Amino acid sequence: MLWIFTQNQQSFVHVHEVTVTGKKIEGMIEGSDSWIKTLGKYDSNDRASEILQDIVKAIEVNQDATVTYRMPNQ
Repeated sequence: MLWIFTQNQQSFVHVHEVTVTGKKIEGMIEGSDSWIKTLGKYDSNDRASEILQDIVKAIEVNQDATVTYRMPNQ
């Protein structure tokens, strides 16, 4: 189970898919097949990809637990 606190600190969402789209990281909200939310916007695609890798690492370390991830400001 993955919960993400968005970069703008306005939402705490349960996501079941996270993807990099250009400079943005977007998540598909759990329980919905169509609701996609921007979780964070960054200066480059490379930075967005780095953050996605950080999310993957957090999941790998906590495989059997609920993971809460706070999107970095930059």
